Amino acid sequence: MKARVKEMLRQNELFRVLPESIITEIVDDSTIVSFPKNHFVIHERDRDNDLFFLITGLAKNTVITDEGNEFSVRFYHPGELAGLINTLAEESSHFSIQTVENCEFLRISKSLFNRLIHEQTLFAEQLTHDISRRLQHMYQALAAETSEHKQGFETYPYRKRVGEMMEYTITAVPPEVAVIEVTSIMLNEKVSSVLVMEHDKLLGIITERDLIKLIPAHTTIPTLRACDIMTENVITVEDDAFFYEAMLLMMKHQVKHLPVVSAGKVEGIITLRKLSDFRGQSVLSTVKTIDQADTIEKLAEHHTNITAFLDRMMKEGAAAHEICTVITELNDRVLRRIIKLAEQAMVEEGLGTPPTDYCWITMGSEGRKEQTLSTDQDNGIIYPDIDDDAHLAEVDAYFAALAEKIVAGLEQCGFPRCKGDVMATNKKWRKSLAEWKYMVEAWFNHMQGEEIRMFTIFLDFRPIYGQMALAHELRQYFMIRKKNFPFMYNLLAEDDASCGVPLGMFGRIVYDKKIKDGIDIKGGALVHFVNAMRLLAIFENIDAVSTLERLAELTDKGTFTKEEEDEVRDSFNTLLYFRIRENMRQLQSGISLSNELHVVSLPKDEQIRLKKALNTAKWLQQKLIRQFQVRGIRI
Repeated sequence: MKARVKEMLRQNELFRVLPESIITEIVDDSTIVSFPKNHFVIHERDRDNDLFFLITGLAKNTVITDEGNEFSVRFYHPGELAGLINTLAEESSHFSIQTVENCEFLRISKSLFNRLIHEQTLFAEQLTHDISRRLQHMYQALAAETSEHKQGFETYPYRKRVGEMMEYTITAVPPEVAVIEVTSIMLNEKVSSVLVMEHDKLLGIITERDLIKLIPAHTTIPTLRACDIMTENVITVEDDAFFYEAMLLMMKHQVKHLPVVSAGKVEGIITLRKLSDFRGQSVLSTVKTIDQADTIEKLAEHHTNITAFLDRMMKEGAAAHEICTVITELNDRVLRRIIKLAEQAMVEEGLGTPPTDYCWITMGSEGRKEQTLSTDQDNGIIYPDIDDDAHLAEVDAYFAALAEKIVAGLEQCGFPRCKGDVMATNKKWRKSLAEWKYMVEAWFNHMQGEEIRMFTIFLDFRPIYGQMALAHELRQYFMIRKKNFPFMYNLLAEDDASCGVPLGMFGRIVYDKKIKDGIDIKGGALVHFVNAMRLLAIFENIDAVSTLERLAELTDKGTFTKEEEDEVRDSFNTLLYFRIRENMRQLQSGISLSNELHVVSLPKDEQIRLKKALNTAKWLQQKLIRQFQVRGIRI
């Protein structure tokens, strides 16, 4: 055992800087201890803690927030050191170390560790870097968690991490094992999947579905090996991913088993059945009903399930952007199903299949994956260039008819037509690739008034269905051509500055004249976050279209500090949450959906949070004014 522990210490980034004699001393002067599952190795109230180097098993670092909620910050795997911050703290820390399964540790005394710090210079330097990284990770996680709790809801289960839900025992077979033996293993161990692995490397997965597919060719089964029938390029999920992220992966890829990995190594597996235990079944069954709907009427019926699921996510504490991400995925599925049904209807009416490739794009909030209940349609069609004018007219006529069926289907499913007519039924938003490029050039050369607004809607486009390469080429064309029009940034910043944030000089919320006791939360507040992230992302050559994805990449590029990113993210989520909640209230009360937020009816603490978010919006607006030198605007 000692030889194995020595080798594990040598592989650890912190201990590898020590000479061999010191590593031997650490092992000789320390003890190997065992703890059962769910045991607190270190509790947050403990002081003068030793360190614990994990040999076998899995442990987690947990923290109790001020509200009394426990959540996991990170997981510890064999070869990692646990309790570092607890040991170095002069007083009791906020963090606990708890076993997730039966564990063995090398217990290193605090006195020995302190001596290494004072005597080994390289060790001390590496320790400083290690502590910095750990603290940054922990407090980022804590800030994200407490920001969600500010909304006053318990965050179970949507903020629960995959590592807390996964099955830690995996069933694995080598690639050369016979399929008959694989079947026997699955029956004996009562599992619905096995992983195909070689030297700890994941090669594939075999599920019950794969075995059922073999039944028609049963005579060949005795000759088959695991590698012959396994699914390669396995969809996996990180152990520190959240519940909703695993749920999204299953939705996107129509799989029921996700191997859980950490640093590329398989640590466990999460299944559809396990997610069902944590309330994931309802959304996954909704996906199935959407994909199987054979009429628009049935899709419209199923769309009510999406609204109910949104309501449940809110009550169970999911963050606003998480809700939008899940809802957008479900709505994307509804849209794709509508498109397929529309294509089928065109064939049944004698109009035939699409005469050429095409790509259906969504724009605006749908393109940014920020849909709420009051979101209307913003969409378009891109099709390849066609030289013959007569043929071009025929092609466009086909897509005009197809677009009408799709837009009508979306309307029937609860997505209102765009009042500004930004839809594929409008020739302006249904073009060949060359015509789209021409329109981009026209915007560059004549960007005034309403055209600026149309331009900003377009900039958030996202391909949904069809030949995605057409949309990617259009995006690349824009990114290349924008370099010749630097004045664009000034105009877009000026457009945002023309609409003030509803916040007075002394921090008083200024009510909208049309609303009297409140504000337009979309046009007066959220729009400034969207505009700022869009403009700064374009300036930094970032392709992302989601506001928070743009924010994350801008932080990576140094546009924002990590603290500023956290502030912007928290404020954006606050405003988005208020909008979704107000839409739900309007829907349940039978009131027309709108973006009105009646501030006077908000509790005092929510009014304070609203002011904080509006202050952040004002700061973003001022940042654009300064950076892009918008003249004539007071900041």
